[in-house]
Amino acid sequence: MKKEDSKIVIIGLGYLATYIMPCYKKLLGKNIGTNLIGIKGSERGLKEKQQICPFPVVVGNVWEHLNEREPDIIILAVKPNQIADMTEQTLVPYYQKLRDEKKKLPDLYSFAPDPSVDYFYDTLGSDVNAANMIPNMVSDIEGYDVSQVGVSFVAFDPRRIWPEENKRAALEFMTPTGTVLMVDGDKAIPFLACQCACHLMFEFNYIAQDVQAEIGRNMSLAESASAYRSVFREIFNESCVNVLPCSQGAAEKKLLEFMEMLMKSWYNGVLKFAGSENIPRDAAHRLICGTMETYQMEAQLEKKETLVQNTKNHATPGGFLEMCLITFHKRGYDYITGELKNWLVGKKDPNAEMTIEEIAYDVARSISEHGKTVSGVKKK
Repeated sequence: MKKEDSKIVIIGLGYLATYIMPCYKKLLGKNIGTNLIGIKGSERGLKEKQQICPFPVVVGNVWEHLNEREPDIIILAVKPNQIADMTEQTLVPYYQKLRDEKKKLPDLYSFAPDPSVDYFYDTLGSDVNAANMIPNMVSDIEGYDVSQVGVSFVAFDPRRIWPEENKRAALEFMTPTGTVLMVDGDKAIPFLACQCACHLMFEFNYIAQDVQAEIGRNMSLAESASAYRSVFREIFNESCVNVLPCSQGAAEKKLLEFMEMLMKSWYNGVLKFAGSENIPRDAAHRLICGTMETYQMEAQLEKKETLVQNTKNHATPGGFLEMCLITFHKRGYDYITGELKNWLVGKKDPNAEMTIEEIAYDVARSISEHGKTVSGVKKK
């Protein structure tokens, strides 16, 4: 079967499932209107979705649509706390029905980090190809294509040996959203925690701006983010960063030294957390660097009002980013602000690097521990 002939059913056509539209278009091409259907959970926003989606969008009746379409791929993108009900009440009997009829079982792409992919192995059966997929959420900034700077990842349960063709297709499906990495299923939540901990690049810029303003120097977000990016080149300098130029600009030497220390220490702290979770170093390095770089690019190009609103949009109550921000403001914001002020007047804390590494580690750890609870599914 040609890849564009694949049939797909999306269960949960919310923001995330709509955001990955380039993935559907790349896979299906001109067949997107006939081979794909999106199912919403309610009438809310139905007309808007129907206007922007080049495929049918319906409400409810998941069982009926699965049986009618017999998809090759099921995209599961409901809220994490709805996954267990959808899986156990609808998907379990659907997969069993297919087995009874000796029909091909569809691959399952779940777009929530929790429950992790081992839940689907244990619940749906060892013969189901299931994966957790987490897309890079920044692909275009003010007309700059930065999709390949950030990282998307696909998590597989090592107990399930996928057919190579299906595994390759799962990884290729995500390529429009970013540089794709592959991780084991039990690493999905800590991996996402590393990614989320790097969202705080916005806050690093706010701190630089505020401290500069206190001493009578105006520094725009574009200037601070460009400077942060320039001192980060020693750690991360892949060709993808060249899509947007950066420079140290007029930033004074002491400020640049602090920026370099802050970026390096934050990187090291999050990398240390990744190591504690046995995440392969190469994968962790690429994820952390790409995410820090992407958010600094966003800060370089956007107004503060836009960044603040973007953070509000993504920091959903009870979610990963909310926990990230809570922990950082409790543990790190004041320390980093005070330490920058000290550096500018020559009063360095000799333990600053170690302290900031510890803060970064704690932020990532708190996100990860919280992330393991969001679906409500208890681990066996």
